[in-house]
Amino acid sequence: MRRGRGGAGRVRRRGPTAKEWGNLVTGVVLGVVLLAALYRIALLLALVFVALHFLVLALPRLLLRHARAVRSAFGAGAPPPPATEDGAAREPYLRHAGAQALRAVRRDLRKAYEEQLRAALRWSVDRLAPPDRAWGRGELFTARCLCAVFGALRATSVGTAVLVSMLLALPALLCQLLARAALLAGFRLWWTACRAADGLGRRLTGSARVCPHPACGRAVELPVRLCPRCGVRHRRLVPDRYGGLRRTCRCGARLPAGSLFGAWRLEARCPHCSRPVPPGGSPTRLVLVAGSAGAGRSTVVRSGFAHLAGVVGALGGRVGGAPAGAAVAELSGLRGGRRTLVLLDPPGPVFEEQSGLDALEGLRRAHGLVLVLDALTLPSVRRALPGGSASPAPGSVPAAERVLRSVGALPRRRRPRRIAVVLTRTAALRATPAGPGPDPGAGGEEAVRRWLEEAGAGNLVRVLERTGGRLRFLADGPGSRAGPDLGEVLLWTAGVRAAPRRRPAPHRVRPAGGPRIRPDGTTARARHALLLSHLPGLAVVPLALTLLFTGTLPPTAAFGLPAAVDRWQHPLPDFARDVDLTAFRGDGSWPALTASYSAPGSSPDGPRAGRGGHWSTEGGPDAAVPDGSDGEAMDNRLPRPEWLEIDFGVPVPVSRLELDMEPGIVARATVETLAPDGVWVRDGRQELSGEDLLAGRNRRFTLGGTTTAVRIVTVVLPGHDGVRVTRLRTWSPSTTLLRPRLSGTDLLLTNTANRDVRVEVLPPVPPPGWRAEPAGPAPRRVAGGATVTSAWRLTPGSGARPGPVGYAVRVTEDGRTATVTCVALLRTTPQGVRTEPLACGPD
Repeated sequence: MRRGRGGAGRVRRRGPTAKEWGNLVTGVVLGVVLLAALYRIALLLALVFVALHFLVLALPRLLLRHARAVRSAFGAGAPPPPATEDGAAREPYLRHAGAQALRAVRRDLRKAYEEQLRAALRWSVDRLAPPDRAWGRGELFTARCLCAVFGALRATSVGTAVLVSMLLALPALLCQLLARAALLAGFRLWWTACRAADGLGRRLTGSARVCPHPACGRAVELPVRLCPRCGVRHRRLVPDRYGGLRRTCRCGARLPAGSLFGAWRLEARCPHCSRPVPPGGSPTRLVLVAGSAGAGRSTVVRSGFAHLAGVVGALGGRVGGAPAGAAVAELSGLRGGRRTLVLLDPPGPVFEEQSGLDALEGLRRAHGLVLVLDALTLPSVRRALPGGSASPAPGSVPAAERVLRSVGALPRRRRPRRIAVVLTRTAALRATPAGPGPDPGAGGEEAVRRWLEEAGAGNLVRVLERTGGRLRFLADGPGSRAGPDLGEVLLWTAGVRAAPRRRPAPHRVRPAGGPRIRPDGTTARARHALLLSHLPGLAVVPLALTLLFTGTLPPTAAFGLPAAVDRWQHPLPDFARDVDLTAFRGDGSWPALTASYSAPGSSPDGPRAGRGGHWSTEGGPDAAVPDGSDGEAMDNRLPRPEWLEIDFGVPVPVSRLELDMEPGIVARATVETLAPDGVWVRDGRQELSGEDLLAGRNRRFTLGGTTTAVRIVTVVLPGHDGVRVTRLRTWSPSTTLLRPRLSGTDLLLTNTANRDVRVEVLPPVPPPGWRAEPAGPAPRRVAGGATVTSAWRLTPGSGARPGPVGYAVRVTEDGRTATVTCVALLRTTPQGVRTEPLACGPD
């Protein structure tokens, strides 16, 4: 404990000892020495560590996190799509829920990448030992260095894994976005077409346009449909962005979207009064019953519906049920198909003022008009009655005139096509001085019309004729004749063909429980579609890399990327192979090999590949030449050189020459090339090959340039008889980018690469006395994998003899040039000029 000012109770800090400093310096020096001596092993171990960590831990962990994110977003436990604005239908999965799922996948992947990178950069010394470990300074420094090294290696591995995972995830997400956009566009086109078809179907079927309830009578463009399962109201059950053929209710039921696709089977309500309306599945015929209050309109409606069943039943049809409180009948079994008859009976005060009639929607949308007139209110009847009219509807005729005035103000296409005039209270005329009234049984409708004109309603009849519609007149006479006549007139006014069907169709019995409700399956199908589009996206990068590096893609695809990759994989200088010009081919006359001397049993042509012989100078004359100082002393005699010449006959490029000599170190050899001026130039540079040089094997000479002949000069040291050459190979460089072959005298060039190359065809070098002329334009470019022809016409001149002909093609790329060589033996035959390939590049 340190005692003194300001430091009572504090622990005294002890500085590093000399031993600790010595350990630290020794560790640093040893570490530097080991790294300097074993840096290659350390680098290899680091690469192995990074590769193993990448393949075993980092990449599988990110791929597993990727799979979990995709499964949580598009799996079976994904949240359902939200409800729409009105709360009745569900939003399609692709609109909002699909976008939210894609955002969730992107968010989870970004979070995983950040966590992995953050964890890779956190590497502390505490992980190497328990917390109670007391570190010395040298140990702490070494531990921190190790932590830094392993942290850097781990960060490299994790960073590489993140890049690879992003490279796999981005195309997958992009594929999902494209698939969602394509599906949304297709879905929009689909529901637009379905909506157009549904609108056309509603126009053709004449769906109910007016509420049949007398207290409402307003226009119904689209009725409110009720879900059979939960009873929720769907205000616009038509094909739209919530569904083309089907719409999903919030309870999960699949409802038909539109009357054309079965929505007419659902219960329908008026959007204004919420009362039942006709479903609208069949053509609807709206008939307006007009007349003043007390004129008997309700009696006409009741009597007409009472007798309608009898009329339809007599014709072989049926009358179905109707919404409660509405004058609606479903007619079936008649000629023309199924029909819905709606009798609209507005309240009486509507007909008392002209403004009420002008605002009446049923008058503008009605197919027919039933005009109810009280016979007791006609002018002649009122005059004949004592004390005036005894009818409770004194304004019957003015109301009819107002109705006809409103009809005349409508456009012709909006006017009712058929008008029926029904006289009520005709039975009461017999008890009055006005007379018995019209007799429908005697003169029919014409008698009723004449009676109206005689009763003072002639002006009304003429106004009816000017409306342009078809007219019928009916009086509610006594007896049973009036009832059936009224039902028949109602069918005529509605435009329903009152005739039996030619082939009565069997009645379709609906299943109990209302229309069939399908469960919601579109959400699962949409999720599966996005999930399936994610899987090809994961394979985009591996498949693209496979196609790119295997040369399957065309060179011009992806802005020339395959050609650039092929050029990077196979650059022009490395894409070459040497051809052995001295190998035994054809008849063996090319190239011509000559020697200054050949020992018995050997020949200059023996060392060629494929011959299996040798060339020897053993026992040759004057194996050594005296130097003039002492003719008897062997040590004073100079060795005499022997040479082996290889004559190609045409200029060819030669890169190196290889041979085996026996004995080894005793014999020396030099290589000379023939210059264009006919002078032999020592051009070969020998490459030393260690023990092989002592044994005389694998003697290599590097050459450069183009020559027509090569000569090997051998020298044997004094005390030895000669030298034996057992293997001879002369290599000529030729690029494998273009594979040459001969077709007659034409040169065919096949591009073996996956990119286009520029070529320059040189004129062939024929033997003396031959003439070479081009037979067509020379090719300048060869496409990837294509074959082009360089056509030449070779003709012999006077004194022309068979000999070699040389072809050469230059390939230039990125400022570098390579040569394609092809040598053939040219000779004349009775059939013409013939070429025999000798050396046309690699096989």
